[in-house]
Amino acid sequence: MKKNLISGAAGIILALFVSFISHEQGLMNLGFHLGTYESEKEEKKIEDTLRLFNRNFASFFNTGGGLAGLNEFPAANMIKRRIFQEINDWKKNNQIIVYDKDVFELESIDLMSPVSAVAIAREVWFLTVQDSETRKSLSRGVKANPVRIRYLMKKDGDNWRVLEYEVFGVDDDIPVMQKVRL
Repeated sequence: MKKNLISGAAGIILALFVSFISHEQGLMNLGFHLGTYESEKEEKKIEDTLRLFNRNFASFFNTGGGLAGLNEFPAANMIKRRIFQEINDWKKNNQIIVYDKDVFELESIDLMSPVSAVAIAREVWFLTVQDSETRKSLSRGVKANPVRIRYLMKKDGDNWRVLEYEVFGVDDDIPVMQKVRL
């Protein structure tokens, strides 16, 4: 009987071991749940990614759709597509919308798994509409637009990427995210 228990336990341990090493992120998931995951390092990478995301986002609009930085832009392809569709809509009216970021403060980062995260930031953007040829301002003054943004992120190799973002008013309640894999 004791021999059967030992054999059964050894079989279960071997099955778990094979499961962890055969799954693409098995060891990483185990480390994440055991608390050995380098959370601070990943949070810093997420913050750097969001700063690059915002810098490139503004550059695409400010240049009227210049493609410099597109390969390094840490965003899902659907976000890239939406941005350039909006830029083209402004171009149809011979206009450019210029984004000038004044504030970017991370409010929180929630690592959902070793490869998915949700970040919330407080941001203030100044928006100006300009004539695309003369760059003369068509806006009646520049207005500060304070917002809170929830970024849904996924790790791709060693880099983080924005899969989607949601914009909320500064005083809006942000709905709770379900702890599901992104």
